Amino acid sequence: MIPFPNVEFKTIVVDPPWTPKLNAGFKRDKSKAYPDNYYPTLTLDEIIKIKPPIASQAHLYIWCISQHVNWAYSLAEAWNAEPIILWTWKKPGLGVGRFRCNTEHILVTRVGNRMGNPFGSGGRHSQATNGTCFEWGRGRHSEKPQELYDLVSTLSPGPKLDMYARKEREGWYVWGNEVQKD
Repeated sequence: MIPFPNVEFKTIVVDPPWTPKLNAGFKRDKSKAYPDNYYPTLTLDEIIKIKPPIASQAHLYIWCISQHVNWAYSLAEAWNAEPIILWTWKKPGLGVGRFRCNTEHILVTRVGNRMGNPFGSGGRHSQATNGTCFEWGRGRHSEKPQELYDLVSTLSPGPKLDMYARKEREGWYVWGNEVQKD
């Protein structure tokens, strides 16, 4: 396992490599967009065990898919984070599957007391007042929109960690097997 930096993070964006249960008993079609066709996936229990160093007051943003929103809540509970709100990312297009799913979700949570641990600072968080559904563009498979990181940067303090990162981000620590970093 890649070691974490020796830092207690006040903000963490977690994009776990969930192992979806939907159609788990079927042979995986390599032409489909199943996550295990792109990267190694982990069970909920395995993800819970890979706990980063979290400050006593912190904000966690946990990505989840529609069929397993409950896993984000389980992860938050295991890491002693209180759920605050669920955001929805509406992707362009119709999506895939029988129900044409084109959304993912971010469970916004807080660790520690809310006193001295607020979201936002000095009115810079105007994006967040536009509601809880965000229409951001798509990138490559499983890539999350830069707009989310911009929003989080206005709402939450550093040091910040992008957990299960796919690329480096200015002003962020990154942790993940797809990041090429010293």
